[in-house]
This record gives sequence, C-alpha cells and structure tokens, in this order.
Amino acid sequence: MMLWGCTYYLRAWLRNLLSLRALSAVLGSFGALWLLVQMTAFFFKDTRAPDAIRNAWPWFGVAGLLIAAWGRKPHTRVSHKLNGRDVTIEIAVGDLFSFPGALIVGTNTTFDTRISRELISDRSVQGTFTRRYYGDETQLDVELSAHLSNIPCQDLHGARCGKAKRYPIGTCVRLNPKQRTGYFLAIGDINEHGVASGTFDNLKEALVKLWVFVGRRGLKEALVMPVLGTGFSRVPQTREEVVRETIKSFVAACSEMTFADKLTIVMTPSDMAKYRISLDELGLFLRHECRYTVFSTGAQNAIGTPV
Repeated sequence: MMLWGCTYYLRAWLRNLLSLRALSAVLGSFGALWLLVQMTAFFFKDTRAPDAIRNAWPWFGVAGLLIAAWGRKPHTRVSHKLNGRDVTIEIAVGDLFSFPGALIVGTNTTFDTRISRELISDRSVQGTFTRRYYGDETQLDVELSAHLSNIPCQDLHGARCGKAKRYPIGTCVRLNPKQRTGYFLAIGDINEHGVASGTFDNLKEALVKLWVFVGRRGLKEALVMPVLGTGFSRVPQTREEVVRETIKSFVAACSEMTFADKLTIVMTPSDMAKYRISLDELGLFLRHECRYTVFSTGAQNAIGTPV
C-alpha cells in the first residue's frame, strides 16, 4: 500500500512538472532576472551590480525549478459546492478512516461479519471498520442482528460458509461505535463459499436506498465513503465510472431534500496509481455536475393547470 501510494504521488508530480505551467514558472524566474538586470543597469550605471546579478542566473534557474516543483505538487482533493444547495461534494485521495464524518461501509446482503479468509477480509473497509471500532465481530454481529430483526429476509438453504438469511439489496443499518457513525449498506450477495459478487445495477439501487435511509434516520452529518463495490464485491465497472455514478445519484437525491452538508468520496493512493486514475479529470466531471445542475423550485405551474 505504501509503495503504491508513493508511486501515485511521484507519477502525478512528474506529470505536473512536465506541464506548461511548470515551464512558465521556470521561465518566470528568468524574466525576474532580466527585469532586475535592466533595473540595476538603469539606476546603477557605474556599478558592477548588473553584472553580479547577470552572473547569478544559475540561482534564478534553481529558484524557478523549486517554485515550479512546489507549485505543481499533486493535490489530493477536489471539491465543489452544489448549485442551488448548501452541499459540498468532494473527491479525495487518502485513508478513508482519517476523514471526519459518518462512514458508509459496503457489506453483503447476509450481513456476514466473521473476519476470515473465507468470508470478510481484514483488508476490506468492513474488516478495517470492525477491527478499529469493535475489536472483533462479536459485538458488531449483536448490533446488526438487533437492527435487522424487523426487516423481511429470505431464508437460504443448504450448507453455507456464512449466514443463512438474505436481506434486500440496499438494506442499511446505522451503527455508532466509539462515537463514530457507520452506515452498513448491503451492495452485493455472498455465495455458499463466502465469495461476494455485485452488479452495477445493484449498486445504483443500493445508493438510492442509502440516501433515503440517511434522510430519514441520519443526523445531517458529513458523509464519507469509499468507491463502493470495486473491491471484494467485484463490480466490473471501473472506479471512475462508480465515482461518477455515485455523484450523479447523490445530486439527484439532493433534489428532494438536503440530508448531508458534505459528501466525501475517498480513493486510496494505491488505486490511483495502480489504475492510473486522474483526479483532475474526475474533478472536471464533479465541477460540471455541481455547477450546471439546476433544481426545480416547485413553483412552476404544471402543464394543463388553469390560470
């Protein structure tokens, strides 16, 4: 993970340094050199100051390179305010658990919690959430069972690696371990061998139900989520596609109500490097969605309404 993170930052930094903006910064330093030479030649004609400044051109070049390197260092987040709403949407690169707000945790429709090679990976978001806020899955299982007790489910038959009750896609449970809110969202099924799978349609359905649930049961707090479904749920679409769909789904939900002041979608540095994801391109899409989405005020007369 650390290696992939360093690879992402170095690659992004190198790409930025080979841009026209970086070249402009370097040329700007020589422009400053030329200006100083001309000024000293005009005001101090009979001194050696102009020659001294002219001979210092390597230092101006170094200064230009340093300014370019600092000014073009890769940014790790991009955010925009949603037009017509007091809501901010952000795409960030980093550790999901370091961002403040309520965490969205993708899980399976049977709400299996056992961390093992056969079921829930300790490297998954759910596994990390469990270790960090519960220690093990025992208490988590108790709390999930209590919240799910009144939700209709399907009984699964035959030998299984995990639980035998399947809940609908989009089933959501709100937990509050150690003063940190977590929304467990069912985004994919898990088979009798403990292998999870999901589809893009299931993910879109789950997102719609998530926003409804948060609007009814949440506290209008900031939401923080990973790129759902692209890990162990094996959704075939790219991470960029999932991020774009998540943004569109959230924006559409904000047309009905404002249920969160901020949504942050967090991508890991390793994914950014491994799959060559451009934060700048995603930022352009986010900017377009936030700036040009126009919500109806509900004041217009419907077609056919008498005047």
